Amino acid sequence: MPLFYWGLGWFPEPWTDVGVMYILKYMKYFSMAEARANFAKMIDSAEQTHERLVITRNGEPAAILLGIDDYEGMNDLLDIYSNPETQKRIQEALDYNDAHPEESVTGEEMRRILDEQWARENSDG
Repeated sequence: MPLFYWGLGWFPEPWTDVGVMYILKYMKYFSMAEARANFAKMIDSAEQTHERLVITRNGEPAAILLGIDDYEGMNDLLDIYSNPETQKRIQEALDYNDAHPEESVTGEEMRRILDEQWARENSDG
């Protein structure tokens, strides 16, 4: 499963089927009445835990509440991926990785590399 680092940890890439299922699985659902009664707590939760909170009307999703950092991050990604030159560079990198798998690392390998780098940078010695 491809993993993607979101700054908070490793997660399935959001544009894969697994990533979409991960996001949907970890969304919390609230009725409009629950949202009205707990709105301040919901804002705190969205901001602090980066959860996506879905507000339903008559049992159907009507709106989503997410923290401002997550919203801005999503907008940044949209800006990046809507740029044709960036799309071209991403596709070239993907094509290169497909043609040279021996030079690629798995998500787990990348996590180990980044964890080791973080440990070196944050060690007392």
